[in-house]
Amino acid sequence: TVHSPVRHKCKVKRDNGLCTTDNAILAFQLSVFSPPAMLSYNPEWDSLPWNHFNSPIERFMVLPSFVLGEFFFIFLSLVTLIHAVSHGRLHTAVWVAAFTAGTANDVIFMMLPMVDNFWQSQACIMLTPRMPLYIPCVYNVFMYSSTVSCWRLGLSTLASTCLTGLMGEMIYSPYDITGAKFLWWTWHDTDASVRHRLLGVPIGSSVWVITFTASFQLLVSLSMKNSTTLKGLLSGLLMTTCLATPVMVLQMSILQLLTLESQGLPTYRSLVLVLLVYVSIVALHWKKRKPELSADLSNWFLMVCLEWYFLFLSVNMLSADPATHLSSGVHQEIGDCSITAPDLTGHYRQVYLCQATHSQDYSLSCDTLCSENMFGDCQAQTATWYSVCGREHHHYQLWVAVTLGLAGLGSVVYAYALRDREEQSKEGVQVIISKMD
Repeated sequence: TVHSPVRHKCKVKRDNGLCTTDNAILAFQLSVFSPPAMLSYNPEWDSLPWNHFNSPIERFMVLPSFVLGEFFFIFLSLVTLIHAVSHGRLHTAVWVAAFTAGTANDVIFMMLPMVDNFWQSQACIMLTPRMPLYIPCVYNVFMYSSTVSCWRLGLSTLASTCLTGLMGEMIYSPYDITGAKFLWWTWHDTDASVRHRLLGVPIGSSVWVITFTASFQLLVSLSMKNSTTLKGLLSGLLMTTCLATPVMVLQMSILQLLTLESQGLPTYRSLVLVLLVYVSIVALHWKKRKPELSADLSNWFLMVCLEWYFLFLSVNMLSADPATHLSSGVHQEIGDCSITAPDLTGHYRQVYLCQATHSQDYSLSCDTLCSENMFGDCQAQTATWYSVCGREHHHYQLWVAVTLGLAGLGSVVYAYALRDREEQSKEGVQVIISKMD
């Protein structure tokens, strides 16, 4: 028998307007959303239908593009680690900082109930019910790669900070479009920070990537880049991990203030402004750049792997069918549509996902896919752990064109940044001129 998601009914209302739930749901909320560190073991997780390790074959049968993406990011993270180690202590410290700062950012926004607005699908390797292993690897890929690639262009600290933010988004944006369409994660339905979207991607997500990656580069440049001691690198790593998120929040707040947006409700105006400001700063400093003159096999290898990454996302968008994707796991809790609560910035949102009126690009009616599933993905269905299934493309050409365009832009920019640049000696030039004479 295929069970439909349970609609959570409010039996007793407290003074704060929230519902009293049954013990099972309450235990679930305490285990997943409680303040203890996400990566520390929580005994309550044993009662949830999740595993640290899931069969890749079983996962591929329900979320094929997701499994390929998961292992591709883990592979790319190892590639960036090889690149970092081959370049010495500074690059290795930057790699670690990308891992820790990115993971800390995700944990912070998962733990705060008033901010919590995204849910990752169940991957082959799960650290917690909400955190796949590949997510920290994603931060390595787009934050480390953009930071060290930008260094090779020899720009000033300010211009390098801005360009790193843009280059981080070049890697992240096609992934963001793909993940939202193919159920690699799901978003909160009415949260202000993810309310305005382009191709299923919250505008706030794009602005966040640009400002967060730029903040990372700025902190790394100020604290680690010129450090000559291990102690200096470690202190810089700690500072970057702790301050990357606050500096990002400060940038987003200033952008929303300048564009007259309501704080916590990013729209296209803040996205346009951050793009204009960052591109303008890079353009003003571009002629003064002093590119790094070097040829290194690890740079070439990283560039080739990033080209394959862009190719993978392009081919996936061209050929994969989102309607065949089934995601069973933690999603926004289903419940009473009339209950609202303020987020961290005071904007009200529905506490629960409303089955009748939700606007997400997935369906809660997954009987067909569930009946074809031989692995029991749909057996456990509660208000917080349930199945959603993808919807077919309604604007296929648009999704494909934008994904290929962004992937092509990223491919060209990273090929330019990571290409070999060898300095010819004056003596060599004189020899060539002599032969010509």
